[in-house]
Amino acid sequence: LPLPANATFASAIEPILTAHGCDAGGDCHGGGIRGSLQLSPSAAKDTTYDFAQIALQVTSAHADQSPVLTEPLALLAGGTAHSVKPFADTTDTEWRTLRAWVRAGVTP
Repeated sequence: LPLPANATFASAIEPILTAHGCDAGGDCHGGGIRGSLQLSPSAAKDTTYDFAQIALQVTSAHADQSPVLTEPLALLAGGTAHSVKPFADTTDTEWRTLRAWVRAGVTP
C-alpha cells in the first residue's frame, strides 16, 4: 500500500520546501502569513501543521493548477505570480515530486 499523503509529505515534500527556504523567516512563508500560506518556521518544525497548510494549496479538481505547483514555477513554464521561482520548468525532479504528491489525491 502507498504511504498516506501526510506520511509522504513528511518524508518527501517537506524536505523540498525546507531546501528551497519556503519556511524561512522574513518575507517567506515561515515568517508569518504571506498570502494564504503560512508554514512553521524552520527552527520549530510542525509537520502536521505544515501538511494542513500545503493541502489547502491543492486544487483537487484541477491538480496541475494547484497553487503549490504553479506559484513556485517560472512564469515561462506556466507558473503564476510568486516572488521566488525555485523551479525553472516542469522537468525539475523536485517539482515532479510535488506534482506526483498532489496528483495522488492530497486532502487535509
